[in-house]
Amino acid sequence: MDESRETDPPASDRRERRRRRPRRPLMIDNSVPSPCLSVCRFDGEPYCIGCFRDIDEIRDWMIMTRKQKLAVLERLPARRRAAGK
Repeated sequence: MDESRETDPPASDRRERRRRRPRRPLMIDNSVPSPCLSVCRFDGEPYCIGCFRDIDEIRDWMIMTRKQKLAVLERLPARRRAAGK
């Protein structure tokens, strides 16, 4: 038997602690527009054929900081050139 499970508090206690935990606002940066072109196809390629972001960059866009988003945008032209577009 897993020893860590023996010391875990009951699920009801965990839910109660989570409910009492103060909610932190999700800080979403909207200052950098998404490069999405509403194509969202990979066709066996590592990057979307519309915006040239990888799946992680697309998924995480909303929670990235401004600095992270700008770094992604800087990589896109090289990816587009490498794809011959």
